[in-house]
Amino acid sequence: MPLRATRQVRQGRPDRGGRPVATLPGAVRAGVGGGAGTGGLNGAPIPLGRLVALSGVPPSTVHHYRRLGLLPEPKLTRPGRFAYSEAHLQALHLIRELREERAMGLDQIKAVLPDLMEGRHPLPPVAADCGEEPQKRLIDAAFRLFSEPKGYASVTVSEIAAAAGVAKGSVYRHFSSKEALFTAVVESLCQDTAQRFALAVADLGGPEGLAHDPGKAAVVFGQLITRAMPILLELGARAARGDFPSQIVAARVLRTLAEAAGRPLSDDPVPAGLEVIETAFATVLQWAVGPDWALRGTPV
Repeated sequence: MPLRATRQVRQGRPDRGGRPVATLPGAVRAGVGGGAGTGGLNGAPIPLGRLVALSGVPPSTVHHYRRLGLLPEPKLTRPGRFAYSEAHLQALHLIRELREERAMGLDQIKAVLPDLMEGRHPLPPVAADCGEEPQKRLIDAAFRLFSEPKGYASVTVSEIAAAAGVAKGSVYRHFSSKEALFTAVVESLCQDTAQRFALAVADLGGPEGLAHDPGKAAVVFGQLITRAMPILLELGARAARGDFPSQIVAARVLRTLAEAAGRPLSDDPVPAGLEVIETAFATVLQWAVGPDWALRGTPV
């Protein structure tokens, strides 16, 4: 039966420990065990283009896996032309399974792939990354990367996944897109800043300690909001350019922060909080440019 362009790795009967074992067609196991693996679909060699179509793996990635030793060397049919086999196809399916479903790195995969292909080793358990902890790792990693000088636009999902210690495919289990992850970062920072400000107010003696000193409230708020400034400025720039989803998020964030900043100062917290935020942002900007900014800058 011809192979379809789907994963052919199957979970066979459990081993003695109750764990599923990868079972593969005998021809595939023989191909990998023999090194070159020249057998193909119905015994025919598989050209690179067909291997790419069946596996969904780009040619550059196939060559990368070969260089890493993850794939057996194909048979050289003529200069610059290689013949792949069903063993290569199965290996590509397994690598993809292990990366996306098991959150394994390539070094880990290289260590277990031969035994998996031979059916001597149980499949590792599916990575338990569907709870809150992986989401938090992704948000924290995205926050760090988005805050770097190169900014949001230059950060890739692969970089975020690597920084969070998860497979790239796992990112999309939790967030539909990089944009959705950015929104989650913004909302997390907003809630974190509001909570930290409430704790800071309590440390200063409660609302009574700030009720008659908006300047002090602005300084405290500015100290807490500094780490979030690159993200908030990115959001504000998008909203200013007329991006409607960003405008909705920015409005929600601004109200949350204004309520948090104004609550110790007034029974009508939003207007009071907006004044604190305006002063805090100006204070943070002055901290960023230095105390002698007026002497160094030229009016524009």
